[in-house]
Order: sequence, then C-alpha cells, then structure tokens
Amino acid sequence: MDHHDYLAWLSEIDDLSSYQRIATVRLLAGQPSLEAVIGLLEERIGTARNCPHCAAGGAVIRGRSNGLKRYFCKICSKTFNALTGTPLARLRHKDCWTEFAGSLSDGDTVKTSAARCGVASSTAFRWRHRFLRAVTAGAIKLRGIVEADETFVLSSRKGERNLDRKARRRGGKASKRGVSHEQVPVLVAADRSGATVSAILPAVSAAHLQAVLQPVLDQDALLVTDGCTSYPPCAAAMGISHEALNQTAGERVRGELHIQTVNCRHERLKSFLRRHQVSRQLSQMVSSRSASKAANTTRSPRRSSRDPAG
Repeated sequence: MDHHDYLAWLSEIDDLSSYQRIATVRLLAGQPSLEAVIGLLEERIGTARNCPHCAAGGAVIRGRSNGLKRYFCKICSKTFNALTGTPLARLRHKDCWTEFAGSLSDGDTVKTSAARCGVASSTAFRWRHRFLRAVTAGAIKLRGIVEADETFVLSSRKGERNLDRKARRRGGKASKRGVSHEQVPVLVAADRSGATVSAILPAVSAAHLQAVLQPVLDQDALLVTDGCTSYPPCAAAMGISHEALNQTAGERVRGELHIQTVNCRHERLKSFLRRHQVSRQLSQMVSSRSASKAANTTRSPRRSSRDPAG
C-alpha cells in the first residue's frame, strides 16, 4: 500500500463502529481469528467422534452450523457439534472468546471485559458465568513439594433479598473477632512449578481436606503445611508424605520447605475477590483462579475455549 492509500485508509477509521474498531485492533495485534478459535474447539471431538447424547462413537459429518462442523450419530439419530452439552453452547461471537478468557484471567470487571471484547455489558455478564461454569481444576496435578494452607474470606450475601442479619454497609467487617461462621474457608495448594488448586471447604477437617487434595496430589508428592491438626490424618489417609512447619514457634522455613507460595496465592486471591465480592459465585471464581493460574504457567488464555466442558 502506498502512502496516499494508507492516508485514505486512516481517514475512514472514524466511520468504523466500535465492534469493527476492536476487530481491527485484534487483527493487527495478531490475536486468534474466528477460524483459529473454531479450530481449537473442533479438537474436542477427536477421531472417535463420540456422541454426547448416547456416548456412541463413529458419528459422521453432516454440514456446518454457526461455523462448527455438525455431526450425525448413526445410533441415536441426533446431531451435535463440539459445544453440545457444554456451558459455552449457543454462545455467539466466538472470535471474542480468547480475549474474554484473558480478561477473565486478568480479573477485569464486567464493564472492562465488555469494552475489551466489543460486546454489551449484559453479554459480558452472561459470558462470565458461562465461562466460570466451564472452568475446572480437575485436570491439574500437583507434583513434588506441594504447599497447602487455608485462608478465610468474609461471607458476602450481596444481592440477597432476605437477610437474617443486619446489612453491612460498604462491605464492613464481621460482627465477631477471629474466625467464625461468618467466614468461608478456602483451601489453596500449589507446587513449585506454579500449578495451583483452590477450593471452598465446608469445614477445615481431615475428610474435607482429603476430598479436595486426593484427586490432584501425585502419590510421590511431599505435602508441606502449617501446624493445623487436620493435615496429619488427611496425609495418612492418602498415603502421602507430610511435613508440618511449627509457625507458632516461629518456624517459617526448614531447608527448602516453606508455605510462602500459597500465602502469596492467598493475597492474590483476596485481591481478586475484592472486585467480585459475592459468596454465591465464590466457588466458581476460586476455581477460575486455579485454572487461569495453570493456564498462565504456559501463558495461554485459551484453556476455556479448548476445553469448554471442563
């Protein structure tokens, strides 16, 4: 393009709609196109082409719908695509999904996410909850030295119509000092590679800790915790090696053993939750932080698009 054509092209930018401008910026920045996103989604089908309705394999391609290949199951005679039965089914603007996943990972507000993706705030709000439902930490595996510790988040009942207590103005604080029923325990476990798992606990007990840790801990992992009495029976039940640091006596580090990594994760989690303070979605948001941390280990915000079913 010569200089005069370039100036003419620039003069027409003012006539672009907001969505066209964002699409242009996304293209110039080298962000994934619609075809690239669809390619990621199609990887979910695999060579077996299993039907999500009856689990039978051998489905055949029968045209396209909304950019995705349509498959026909010869057993149950139903059709499906790569998103059928997932939280992302029937969502539009697939070319914006990778940008939205990155925005969600960055902890942006709904309005900021909407501006980044060029969609309405109501659309970004619906997408947020769909993407949170699609996120899971179940595929994460913690290996080597694994730190685990719990933190407590003040329960927020923002938006509820029938409170059994007096409303707290502008967040406020708990009515009781220390840990009480007004606070929600959140377990965070992380290994030295950066893989992180976070989960809401009904209570800090050996059984509840085991329910979260056993599916994600490698059998050869070394679990490092503080002096909480629930961890030794939990580790024994799982058959995992365990080391406890007596932080009450001032033991913060023992050789290469410490729990400073998860303490840092606690602060990042609380910083993220300050902008999204509501307990009803707390479990999904905590899980989304685990998944985004795992994705950021390879710095790829496309995990939700590649595996929308979790």
